[in-house]
Amino acid sequence: MAPLLTTGRDVIAAMIIGEATTDYTNALAFIFVGTSCTAHSAAQAYLQGATTSKSSQEATYPTRAANVLTFRSVFGTCQSNFDWNEWAVKNSSVSSTGTGSMLNRMVEALGVKACTQSWQITATLTLTT
Repeated sequence: MAPLLTTGRDVIAAMIIGEATTDYTNALAFIFVGTSCTAHSAAQAYLQGATTSKSSQEATYPTRAANVLTFRSVFGTCQSNFDWNEWAVKNSSVSSTGTGSMLNRMVEALGVKACTQSWQITATLTLTT
Protein backbone atom coordinates (compact mmCIF):
# COMPACT_ATOMS: atom_id res chain seq x y z
CA MET A 1 0.00 0.00 0.00
CA ALA A 2 1.45 3.33 -1.06
CA PRO A 3 1.31 6.32 1.29
CA LEU A 4 -1.16 9.08 0.44
CA LEU A 5 0.20 12.43 -0.74
CA THR A 6 -1.12 15.85 0.26
CA THR A 7 -2.39 16.40 -3.30
CA GLY A 8 -4.36 13.14 -3.14
CA ARG A 9 -5.75 13.95 0.29
CA ASP A 10 -6.95 17.32 -0.97
CA VAL A 11 -8.76 15.79 -3.96
CA ILE A 12 -10.48 13.24 -1.70
CA ALA A 13 -11.63 16.07 0.58
CA ALA A 14 -12.92 18.04 -2.43
CA MET A 15 -14.77 14.96 -3.73
CA ILE A 16 -16.60 14.56 -0.41
CA ILE A 17 -18.23 17.98 -0.73
CA GLY A 18 -18.59 18.00 -4.52
CA GLU A 19 -15.78 20.45 -5.30
CA ALA A 20 -13.46 18.08 -7.18
CA THR A 21 -13.03 18.89 -10.86
CA THR A 22 -10.99 15.78 -11.65
CA ASP A 23 -11.35 12.32 -10.19
CA TYR A 24 -9.59 8.95 -10.57
CA THR A 25 -11.90 7.18 -13.03
CA ASN A 26 -10.78 4.69 -15.67
CA ALA A 27 -10.38 7.47 -18.23
CA LEU A 28 -8.38 9.73 -15.91
CA ALA A 29 -6.30 7.50 -13.61
CA PHE A 30 -2.80 6.49 -14.67
CA ILE A 31 -0.11 4.51 -12.91
CA PHE A 32 3.29 6.14 -13.23
CA VAL A 33 6.62 4.40 -12.64
CA GLY A 34 10.02 6.03 -12.20
CA THR A 35 13.66 5.55 -11.34
CA SER A 36 14.05 7.54 -8.12
CA CYS A 37 14.88 6.05 -4.71
CA THR A 38 14.16 9.37 -2.95
CA ALA A 39 12.23 8.75 0.26
CA HIS A 40 8.48 9.39 0.31
CA SER A 41 7.28 12.78 1.50
CA ALA A 42 3.61 13.70 1.70
CA ALA A 43 4.47 17.06 0.09
CA GLN A 44 5.65 15.46 -3.19
CA ALA A 45 3.34 16.15 -6.12
CA TYR A 46 5.05 14.08 -8.81
CA LEU A 47 7.54 11.24 -9.19
CA GLN A 48 11.10 12.13 -8.26
CA GLY A 49 12.98 10.14 -10.94
CA ALA A 50 14.63 11.62 -14.01
CA THR A 51 13.02 8.82 -16.03
CA THR A 52 9.28 8.21 -15.67
CA SER A 53 6.54 6.59 -17.70
CA LYS A 54 2.82 5.96 -17.40
CA SER A 55 0.14 3.50 -18.42
CA SER A 56 -3.62 3.87 -18.41
CA GLN A 57 -5.94 1.68 -16.35
CA GLU A 58 -7.08 -1.70 -17.58
CA ALA A 59 -10.68 -1.73 -18.82
CA THR A 60 -12.42 -2.63 -15.54
CA TYR A 61 -10.24 -0.54 -13.19
CA PRO A 62 -10.18 1.21 -10.83
CA THR A 63 -12.44 -0.82 -8.56
CA ARG A 64 -13.75 -0.35 -5.05
CA ALA A 65 -14.64 -3.03 -2.50
CA ALA A 66 -15.85 -1.27 0.65
CA ASN A 67 -12.83 0.83 1.72
CA VAL A 68 -10.26 -0.68 -0.70
CA LEU A 69 -9.51 0.98 -4.03
CA THR A 70 -7.62 -1.03 -6.65
CA PHE A 71 -5.87 0.42 -9.69
CA ARG A 72 -4.22 -1.77 -12.34
CA SER A 73 -2.19 -1.03 -15.47
CA VAL A 74 -0.15 -3.06 -17.93
CA PHE A 75 3.14 -1.76 -19.28
CA GLY A 76 3.69 -3.49 -22.62
CA THR A 77 6.86 -4.63 -24.32
CA CYS A 78 9.26 -1.82 -25.22
CA GLN A 79 7.45 0.49 -22.75
CA SER A 80 9.02 1.81 -19.53
CA ASN A 81 12.17 -0.27 -19.88
CA PHE A 82 14.24 0.98 -16.97
CA ASP A 83 14.80 0.34 -13.27
CA TRP A 84 11.43 0.71 -11.48
CA ASN A 85 12.07 2.22 -8.03
CA GLU A 86 8.92 4.27 -7.50
CA TRP A 87 5.30 4.24 -8.60
CA ALA A 88 2.19 6.36 -8.11
CA VAL A 89 -1.42 6.86 -9.16
CA LYS A 90 -2.27 10.20 -10.76
CA ASN A 91 -5.40 11.65 -12.36
CA SER A 92 -3.56 13.05 -15.36
CA SER A 93 -1.48 11.63 -18.18
CA VAL A 94 1.12 14.39 -17.62
CA SER A 95 3.94 13.51 -15.20
CA SER A 96 4.96 17.02 -14.16
CA THR A 97 3.54 18.89 -11.21
CA GLY A 98 0.77 21.40 -11.82
CA THR A 99 -1.28 19.03 -13.97
CA GLY A 100 -3.61 16.66 -12.17
CA SER A 101 -3.19 15.37 -8.64
CA MET A 102 -0.95 12.52 -7.60
CA LEU A 103 -2.89 10.35 -5.16
CA ASN A 104 -0.02 8.40 -3.64
CA ARG A 105 3.66 7.53 -4.15
CA MET A 106 5.54 4.39 -3.20
CA VAL A 107 9.31 3.94 -3.17
CA GLU A 108 9.86 0.27 -3.92
CA ALA A 109 12.51 -1.58 -5.94
CA LEU A 110 10.48 -3.59 -8.44
CA GLY A 111 13.33 -4.51 -10.80
CA VAL A 112 14.51 -3.63 -14.27
CA LYS A 113 11.90 -4.08 -17.00
CA ALA A 114 13.23 -5.36 -20.31
CA CYS A 115 11.88 -4.68 -23.80
CA THR A 116 10.81 -8.31 -24.18
CA GLN A 117 8.58 -8.13 -21.09
CA SER A 118 5.08 -6.95 -20.33
CA TRP A 119 4.54 -6.01 -16.67
CA GLN A 120 1.28 -5.57 -14.80
CA ILE A 121 1.19 -3.39 -11.70
CA THR A 122 -1.68 -3.41 -9.22
CA ALA A 123 -1.95 -0.61 -6.66
CA THR A 124 -4.31 -0.83 -3.71
CA LEU A 125 -5.30 2.00 -1.42
CA THR A 126 -7.09 1.12 1.80
CA LEU A 127 -8.94 3.95 3.49
CA THR A 128 -9.04 3.31 7.22
CA THR A 129 -10.49 4.95 10.27
